[in-house]
Amino acid sequence: MLQAVGSAVTMLVVSVIVTACSPVGQAPAAPTSTSNLPVVDRAAGAGARAVLNEATGEVVLPMSAYWYSDRENVLVNSAVAFLIYDCVEDAGFTVAPWGGDGKGLQDRRYGQWSKTLAAKNGVKPEIRKVAGVMPEQPDRPALSAEHQQAETKCSNTVGRAGFPEFLEGLAGDLSVQQQITQDAVGLTARDPEYLAYREDWQRCLAEKGLKLVAGDTWTVASGGSKEDEIRVAVLDVDCKESSGGARKPYDIFAQYQAALMKGHQAELNVLAEQKAAAVERAKQVLRDHGVADARL
Repeated sequence: MLQAVGSAVTMLVVSVIVTACSPVGQAPAAPTSTSNLPVVDRAAGAGARAVLNEATGEVVLPMSAYWYSDRENVLVNSAVAFLIYDCVEDAGFTVAPWGGDGKGLQDRRYGQWSKTLAAKNGVKPEIRKVAGVMPEQPDRPALSAEHQQAETKCSNTVGRAGFPEFLEGLAGDLSVQQQITQDAVGLTARDPEYLAYREDWQRCLAEKGLKLVAGDTWTVASGGSKEDEIRVAVLDVDCKESSGGARKPYDIFAQYQAALMKGHQAELNVLAEQKAAAVERAKQVLRDHGVADARL
């Protein structure tokens, strides 16, 4: 999952976060307060399953349809950047748009879960390339004070250019999709099957001489070397598999999301339409600035 670009004028590289704060899912989940949670029967979402990509570390959940995908986020942020560039050029300065690819971070909401990536990266998350819309540009020359002032002014004036922020975990987000996601986090954290899974997993870790990093919920401590990180990460996934499957907490989370969605589907349908319209508008902005359809 990718974060929104803080200053699109400075660069068109989109860096990561998700989750729910730095887009949820990007880092191991911290303990979540379970107070004031709605009463929800998980069985109402029993058919839901998470889709986990073993090779890339991507996770697709029922609520993923109401957030920008990594690719959609690149398109929207690129469109915003071009609109800021237009403003700067109107102020009399030439702007060479930054390009290059973005980056997406493996979902780590419940720690390392991919045996493939554990054997490759150990406890560190996979960072994948998200194709950009413009070729990477050479370094920009130093800007005059006036040019820099114009870029700053245009960045502040254009802002998000009317594009909504459909990113999970943004600070201060009180949207229905964020509330559903956070409620699902809390409900999952106190679910009996989830708790039994964690207990079995931690027992398995202990039997292998492993323990969690102090103050962390899902990260297993290692000796620090790359070899030991890989060894520990592989054993971590083995313990998850023997405790019911590395995907189990994601499936439980998906089922709570699906159950919570049932009371808000009309609102979510509107959000899906707004997101689709924003992505289509972004594509048109990019076409208007010479980006070929093949890159959209």
